[in-house]
Amino acid sequence: MKLFNIRELYKEKYKEYIVGSEQLGKHSVYLVYGEVPKSEKREMAPQGHDEILFLLSGDAELENNEIKLTLKKEQAVYMSPDEAFTFTALSECKYIVAGTHTTPHSH
Repeated sequence: MKLFNIRELYKEKYKEYIVGSEQLGKHSVYLVYGEVPKSEKREMAPQGHDEILFLLSGDAELENNEIKLTLKKEQAVYMSPDEAFTFTALSECKYIVAGTHTTPHSH
């Protein structure tokens, strides 16, 4: 068992707090925590990972060329390895992404 202080794991590149391979010493699973101000956009692109996005608070819109979905507080959505979405915060949002590496690759 390992304990993590999520606020110590901020990654400026992603604007998220990430518990990943650096902390775990392996690439099998990771956890992401994000906070998004109202009207800000983020790219959600699993890039070879299976991910579940869980919206802790707020309302957001997920959109790509094929899908436009409004995500409400305490709803979750599965994103397959080849999907990509633009996440737009309709209000201030907090979210968690849980993911796993489905095929071996490096970062």
